[in-house]
Amino acid sequence: MRTEEQLSNYLSTINVFQESEVLTVKTITLQLLERKAFVSNKDVIMELIERLETEKDEVQKDILRNALEMLLQRTPDDI
Repeated sequence: MRTEEQLSNYLSTINVFQESEVLTVKTITLQLLERKAFVSNKDVIMELIERLETEKDEVQKDILRNALEMLLQRTPDDI
């Protein structure tokens, strides 16, 4: 199973986080897939960090932080 499929399956089982965090991760994954053939968990994490560093909107920053936390709670072996 490809990493993006595993990530998508994992995200569909999460009840703790809001829909906006899950949507953010899915959107980032799709955007990365437009640029490269394979997207790893690390790619998504790096993109979240980059967006956190440049985002001005505090609400969006909270969503990005929560999305990052959601991904970091799982080890690479879990996804």
